[in-house]
Amino acid sequence: MPGTATLPVAPAPRRLPYRVEALEGRAAFDALEAEWNALLARGPVDLPYVRHEWLAAWLDAFAPRARLRVLVARDPRGAAAGFAPLLEERRSGAIWLVAPANDHSCRVEWALGPDASGAAAALWGHLRDRLRWDALLLRDLPRDGPTSALLEPLARADGHLTGRWESLRTPWIALGGEGAEARTSSKFRANLRRRARRLGEMGAVAVRREDGRGDLEGALRELFALEAAGWKGARGTAIAADPRTVAFYRRVAGDAARRGALAMRALTLDGRAVAAQLGLVHRGVYALPKIAYDESLAQVSPGQLLHREVVAECEAQGLAELDFLGPDMPWKRDWEPRHRPHDWLYVYRPSIAGRAMHTLKHRVRPAVKEALSWWR
Repeated sequence: MPGTATLPVAPAPRRLPYRVEALEGRAAFDALEAEWNALLARGPVDLPYVRHEWLAAWLDAFAPRARLRVLVARDPRGAAAGFAPLLEERRSGAIWLVAPANDHSCRVEWALGPDASGAAAALWGHLRDRLRWDALLLRDLPRDGPTSALLEPLARADGHLTGRWESLRTPWIALGGEGAEARTSSKFRANLRRRARRLGEMGAVAVRREDGRGDLEGALRELFALEAAGWKGARGTAIAADPRTVAFYRRVAGDAARRGALAMRALTLDGRAVAAQLGLVHRGVYALPKIAYDESLAQVSPGQLLHREVVAECEAQGLAELDFLGPDMPWKRDWEPRHRPHDWLYVYRPSIAGRAMHTLKHRVRPAVKEALSWWR
């Protein structure tokens, strides 16, 4: 009617196509294995380190008594669209939700299906509205991966505070074409040839291959012993120094062997391993979680000579990429790699506690660190 004020009508709340449930405990997580891996195979993050069996091995080894929550996004028919595994921790009175990960995890992503954007929005909505937490931490997220690219904008749009620390710049090389070795420097190639000749003068050189159908336990013992004999053993950080880490890599290797993804390689001198790799082959990519070499033979670079053989084998098999995993290192740079940056992504509630933690972590500490660097 003329002269009647029209009140604004609030828009109807946007209904997400997915409902989310929060499951707790290992039994609930274990029951998800088949649909977890099936979803990964259809989505953008089909990586070995996101597979259910990898996470189960990690939990058994490093966090068997942790409080595990798994957020599950499902469509109206009940089909899974995304999984977000999180551990709840108490730190100085604050509640943290963290990815189940450590230095052995390689890379972290949520398990997202083809509709990664919709699933991530649903998972975030449940985190935001239904769970108690002060801070969320996902470590070693590929910066350009879907979890990283989707989660932070969602959180910031809802007024949450975020911060990042770069953790890794992981090297990788494309395979094929003229060949990865041909793309390296002429000096590096000449060094490889010279060192191969010198090693050959010391005895009989061969490459031993293990895919799980032979002596897998023996191959693992070789790898662990080589690593423990070097600087990692001296520092107490070798796999063999911690029974939990030994159990984790045994489990990872066994699981990979059962699905035909294991590629353990050793360079031998008169039958004795002088370099070893634990490799995984998945979706055309050779990934390298662990290496070791005899440091007493560093002058002939047995690790690089083995890697040369592995690169040639991967290219002969038609693989598309070799992913070194882990941090950038001088020996990896010899292969002229490209790099994938990874971050620790932090999300904080816009509460007094959350704002205080954000200020301390991402403003005060960087300022102090910079001041100390100037002082030194």
